[in-house]
Amino acid sequence: MTRPFIGVAPPAFSSARSIITPLATLAAGSLLFVSGDAYAATHTAAAASHALTLTQEVGTLAKEMTPAKPVYATAIGKWIAPIMYIGSFALLANGLMHLDPARKKASEVGVGIITAVAGLMWWPFLIAMMLAQGLGPLTNIVTGLAGMYAFFFIVLGFTQIFAIPKKQLGAVAIFIGWLTGAYAYFFLTTPAPGGGTWVYHFTIALVWFIAMNLAGLLMQGRMNEKLVGWVVTFAALYTFAIPALMWSMPAGHQGPF
Repeated sequence: MTRPFIGVAPPAFSSARSIITPLATLAAGSLLFVSGDAYAATHTAAAASHALTLTQEVGTLAKEMTPAKPVYATAIGKWIAPIMYIGSFALLANGLMHLDPARKKASEVGVGIITAVAGLMWWPFLIAMMLAQGLGPLTNIVTGLAGMYAFFFIVLGFTQIFAIPKKQLGAVAIFIGWLTGAYAYFFLTTPAPGGGTWVYHFTIALVWFIAMNLAGLLMQGRMNEKLVGWVVTFAALYTFAIPALMWSMPAGHQGPF
């Protein structure tokens, strides 16, 4: 019997042959059994065995033909992008408010509401990410950093809404800034899991090291408010809005992420 292919048969041909062969054997065994041939029982047993193989092959084919999940459905962006968009709105509101020290156009209560709501909105994403370990081995690292900022947003928002003195919160901001500096060191010295470097992540952490220290000093009355406004506005765009756009792209098109 000549074989149409040399070497290993292609998967489609192999699967088709493995289905056709048991069907043919099953039919032959049935005919022999009806005709009373002495070998009918043997062929029937063989046919039953092939029928089992057929069932397994059909199951395998069904799995192979099931559409795979689209790449973006499992992309890292589904966990990160919503948090980043929410954060960018809150930070931009704060940055623009600090660029208006006289509060002629900005309402600190309104900005406080935006900030507190943003911090609260982070938690469902962070909890889901932790439960599903949505970022693999990086999950705890990312959720730890994001959790600190979610806490800070909530407390800052309430101090703005209720006109609570921020001096103690300024010390917390500086502390979070230095913890973010530790993340910057981690990103600078640790190879990325897929190869390459964490350089952009390092610059994000560095910007927040600076921003949180300046914000803390502002809360303690030792920093120019407009300078903080410019830094926070830049941080909103460079460290939140731009990464959010990148993380919204399909996997493989997310730039340095």
